[in-house]
Amino acid sequence: MALTRREAELVNETIPALRQHGEHISTVFYKSMLRDHPELNNYFNSVNMHTGRQPRALTALILAFASNIVNISELTDKLERVAQKHASLVIHPEHYEIVAKYLIRAFSAVLGPAMTSEVNAAWTKAYWLMAKMLTGREQIIYKDFGAWTNWRPFTISTKTPETREGDIVSFTLTPVDGKPLPSFKPGQYVTVRLKVRGHKYYQLRQYSISDAPRPDSYRITVKRDVGASPETIPDPRQFGSFDDAPPMSSAASSASDSSIGSVRPHRPGLVSNVLIDDFQVGDGVELTHPSGEFFLDTNDPNSSPVVLISAGAGAAPLYPMLKAVSEQGNGRPVSWIQASRHDAPFRDKVEKIAASDPNIKVKFFRSRLADGDVISLTSRFQEDFSGLNWEDLWLTNNVAQYFICGPEKFMAEIGNHLQKNRVNISRIRYELYSVGSFEMKK
Repeated sequence: MALTRREAELVNETIPALRQHGEHISTVFYKSMLRDHPELNNYFNSVNMHTGRQPRALTALILAFASNIVNISELTDKLERVAQKHASLVIHPEHYEIVAKYLIRAFSAVLGPAMTSEVNAAWTKAYWLMAKMLTGREQIIYKDFGAWTNWRPFTISTKTPETREGDIVSFTLTPVDGKPLPSFKPGQYVTVRLKVRGHKYYQLRQYSISDAPRPDSYRITVKRDVGASPETIPDPRQFGSFDDAPPMSSAASSASDSSIGSVRPHRPGLVSNVLIDDFQVGDGVELTHPSGEFFLDTNDPNSSPVVLISAGAGAAPLYPMLKAVSEQGNGRPVSWIQASRHDAPFRDKVEKIAASDPNIKVKFFRSRLADGDVISLTSRFQEDFSGLNWEDLWLTNNVAQYFICGPEKFMAEIGNHLQKNRVNISRIRYELYSVGSFEMKK
């Protein structure tokens, strides 16, 4: 089903125009689709819709796919991330049918007369090439999930502040049906679904599982979101050698009257803050099966050093990795490096593990880059990071593996620092909590 040479030419010839008006395409596409299929609002993060990150992400993905149509291997990691996220949201092939209709219609609106029947057919085929790759992978993921492929009710059994400020809180979630829970790979997440007062549709968010696998419960760790003004919502493309694929263009102004694709004030931490402020022990939420491409493979016999670098609540997916390596007891070296503005979540637990394992080194340091309001931060990273040495980061070891999680600015600065010190990008993994394609350039 590959594109013919002529079809590939037609697609490539129209990519510049579509990229130029990517913002407008995103807005028109989502606005018309959600008008006709309002039930799909149950699948989208309403905050990301209002800031425009969600609308830009899909348009960026199809344009990136089309641009690499003859070299799809370049997009393998990105497509895997999308497939894992879709599986966590219970996306199925019928949803792709709906998207195809409205996306191609939005392309036609932008291209005008240039969207001939031949171009339309070429783009439709390109879309379905990508869709079939994703749905094929998603069906494999669902098969791996076993019997649990939909939403499952859980009860909050414990609620524990992880900092003195109470801005980071862990929740232990127990399945209502009492059946044993499947294991997961350290670093993976679950999607949480709940109803928020004043909102018609379900609100969904992904949270990393922040403890080792247990058969009776999962633990997630939630950080309070103090929010940002419309002028200070971060644009990831400012972050050095990281590339945020969603294109921005002056066409955004043509859609400024829409709540989709425009930046406007919104309630910060719509789900996270509600969980922290309003949900108590005994309250219920729904989860899907653990998912995600960011994980430490505990079955890999590789004994190379593992460097776990986090900021703030970014320690959540890394803590299970630390426990997994320690419990394996094979002497694998681990370096735990954690930045925090104030209290470091899990610090006592991490230090307890390190005290019993001479192969684990820990380093805590203060950094304003651990804050969520990353847009207001400047070039303080090198000063914050100055207390770390080459031994802490295993920079002299050419096979060490790096796992990074924290605010985007923090991850970008860490990635830049590692690459400047000759760490190949293939050895660096990072967790992305927002939509889009926050990538490190090779």
